[in-house]
Amino acid sequence: MTNEAETIFAPRKRSHSDKVQSHAAVRFSLHHPLANPAEISQQFRTFLKIEDQRLKMAHRCGAPGRQVAAARSSTLDLVVERAYHAATLLVPAGGSSRDTGDGCAVVALGGFGRGELAPYSDLDLLFLHSNHHALQARSLVEQILRLLWDAGLTVGHSLRSVTDCPAAAHRDPHFQTALVSTRMLAGDATLYDSLLETLEKDRRKRTDAFLAAIRNERDARYMKFSAVVCLQEPNLKDGAGGLRDFHTALWAGYARYGCRTLEELRSREIITEGERRNAARAVDFLWRVRYAAHLSTRRKTERLALDLQTTLARGFGYEPNAYLLASEAFMRDYYRHARELHRFSETLLARASETETKTHWWTRKPSQHTPGETLSIRNGHLQLEGDAELFIENPLLIFDAFALAQAASVPFSHLLQEAVRKSLPLVDHNFRASAEASRAFIKLLSRRGRGGYVLRLMHETGLLARFMPEFERISLLIQHDLYHHYTVDEHTLKALEALDELHVSQDKQRAHLRIIFDEIKDPALLYLSILLHDIGKGRGRGHIPRGVKIAERVCARLGLADQQTATVLLLVKEHVAMAQLAQRRDLNEPQVVSDFATQMGSLDALNSLLLLTYADLNAVAPGVWSEWKGTLLWEAYRRTRTLLTGTDAIPDDNEKIARFKEQVVNSLEGLLPISEVERHVALLPDRYVRVTRPLAAAIHIHLIKELKNELFALRWLRHSRASTELTICTRDRHSLFADIAGTLAAHGIEILSAELNTREDGIALDVFMLREASTHHAIDIQRHSAIERSLRKAIAGESDIAALVERWRTRHAPRKRNSTQHAQQRNLPRVVCDNEAAGSCTLVEVHAIDEVGLAYKIASALATLGLDIVCAKIATEKSDALDVFYVSDANGMKLSPTTMHSVEVSLAELLSSTGENPTTAETTKT
Repeated sequence: MTNEAETIFAPRKRSHSDKVQSHAAVRFSLHHPLANPAEISQQFRTFLKIEDQRLKMAHRCGAPGRQVAAARSSTLDLVVERAYHAATLLVPAGGSSRDTGDGCAVVALGGFGRGELAPYSDLDLLFLHSNHHALQARSLVEQILRLLWDAGLTVGHSLRSVTDCPAAAHRDPHFQTALVSTRMLAGDATLYDSLLETLEKDRRKRTDAFLAAIRNERDARYMKFSAVVCLQEPNLKDGAGGLRDFHTALWAGYARYGCRTLEELRSREIITEGERRNAARAVDFLWRVRYAAHLSTRRKTERLALDLQTTLARGFGYEPNAYLLASEAFMRDYYRHARELHRFSETLLARASETETKTHWWTRKPSQHTPGETLSIRNGHLQLEGDAELFIENPLLIFDAFALAQAASVPFSHLLQEAVRKSLPLVDHNFRASAEASRAFIKLLSRRGRGGYVLRLMHETGLLARFMPEFERISLLIQHDLYHHYTVDEHTLKALEALDELHVSQDKQRAHLRIIFDEIKDPALLYLSILLHDIGKGRGRGHIPRGVKIAERVCARLGLADQQTATVLLLVKEHVAMAQLAQRRDLNEPQVVSDFATQMGSLDALNSLLLLTYADLNAVAPGVWSEWKGTLLWEAYRRTRTLLTGTDAIPDDNEKIARFKEQVVNSLEGLLPISEVERHVALLPDRYVRVTRPLAAAIHIHLIKELKNELFALRWLRHSRASTELTICTRDRHSLFADIAGTLAAHGIEILSAELNTREDGIALDVFMLREASTHHAIDIQRHSAIERSLRKAIAGESDIAALVERWRTRHAPRKRNSTQHAQQRNLPRVVCDNEAAGSCTLVEVHAIDEVGLAYKIASALATLGLDIVCAKIATEKSDALDVFYVSDANGMKLSPTTMHSVEVSLAELLSSTGENPTTAETTKT
């Protein structure tokens, strides 16, 4: 955002204030009647409507954010003051109007007290009373509130005596911090002066307790709104880096030093001029954004949702460039200012708290410090004991500081952080090219389970971007893909920390991954690969090949050996391959796993890619990693490891089938002869033996027996808390899978995968892996009966599946904000057919915006095209669906090139038309 308006708004500021005062003087003239509350409230409404329009124009002309917020507050000052005077005349008889106002003061608190209000902010008011005027004050307050409420204002309020306030503040931290910023609006000034005197005495007496309450409030707020600045949809008031962080800094400054504003902190030399200037600039930017968010949505909006980001970027004049959308450029500026504000808040809180932690000599614990040492660990932080100039004289000592912090798992003190930041200009080209610096950096990454910690610390102090300038390109970079929850740099750091967390975790469900981590030969290469895996982003399409080239340059600068470089480049190049293999490919196709094993080349590379994939998925967004994905990933790993190590000899097909039949007979416990098993296997395609467990095949044979006198038979099997397996046995017919998929969707159930087999005698055996769409948990057993009744009607052809899906969508599905717009921006849907990915089928891969019943929609279209679905894998990432269907034509063959083109065109057209009934969509049967 340009700031030309700062130069033009300043001379107009007085003129704007004069206009408001003049307007108030006319509209609130004492010649106007004050006896009618309705007329008074209407006066307020009219006054505010005109002044809000005036402020809206000032904002759109580029007025600084804090000035517009201050002007809004001063406008409300006039309204509250007028309401007070009117109320003194409207209260019930019992004294003169002058008597009515005695012993009561109206005080602005919080944001109103700071003189900063957004268009839809609440008014926080404290009504002070003297104890002997309590009843009179209560009547007056009730009248004031009625006038303000009837004027359409939202008012938070409390009525207290001066002596009540400290005790109430001790009980309620929110009230305590609100009292830091107060202003007298109307009433008895002596009461307000008494309040200030009382609060100052309390501050001096309870400084340490106040600071502890401030830290607790911050921690609770971060727990609710996230402690991460670089969220995709940040809360610009309460999130990390939001305006509340600035308020936290001011509260800490008041608690320790008695300073309420940036200017007071600067005049006392508690902060530097640079800190004051940067904080003021960041606050002004956030206020501009917050004010615009309220105006744009016409309500109290604090979260910067994706669609709102696009609107704000356009309003602020951002333009797209070759690499970034306008909204991404806008958000990069937002993150830069939010990060600055967050650092300022943490620094000032640390300064105030460090003074607090000074102890008496008889209670002080000895610090881990030897005389003459530059660094020591004290008060849970790494402290700089020597002269900060040492880092400037020998910048390599910076790495010693990070090594010590890493070994002890302690953060830097704020003084040490400042010393490191001051020395960053010396981390130049020559420093980066030095072998000593490279060895020190790689040594930091070699500590298993601590690499993420130290890289986060390096990023926060600015060293990472200076030492590896390539990382600066992806810093504060958000990509509006409805998938990644964080900026690219934050995602990368979270992936590194996920690996650290895995190393120290005692979770039994991840014990196998910890064993793999212990097998890694060189953890530094794994950490470096994770650090570089998205390094090619932010410059348009093709981030993986571009990232490989950048990673090659980084490895060369670090002086890695050829084999080490080859390992890093392989992991960067293939960092999405394993997830795609596990979630989108049929692992029962022998060539699929064989080709992947060839790509990996070694067990160590496979181990590293497994852990990189685990870390990557864990860092995308909360909830993206799941037990189901872990199971799929481990299965892909297990099969590939078998090929690479040769631990299991691969039997020939005849031996495999014979062993399978024998295991099925054993599972049946002699209830059926082997001839029955042989007939069952002979009636099914060869694929059945590859994809089916012997115990499951035994269950299938039982279901076929039950089918003789029934429309269908089924079995439920809960695999874990995250998924349920449903096996359906019925007589095959056209669109059977589509109808089953639609019925499940109409019950709010997601299909994770589907394996479809039909015997030559027309009996279908369809196996579905399912979960609840709303909770991502296994299907509640109490719902089984209702689902079975719906399936019976669907299989019998008695249900209007499209209508059922639409009814569920209308009643239960969350509304997608601008899903069509997001799809168009990202060139969705995309449909690709591939005849090389499987031996006997054609792969149809669909990438689209997720919606209720999408699998049903696709399956219906494929059935209309005369295709049979053999296998399906359904993956949903946030708002994206990545669905893969293995299909064959009516003769059980792969699709011809002409048919593949027809499928791609038909599905793309169908999925581009929102809300269209798939049974009526125009498709071309080939």
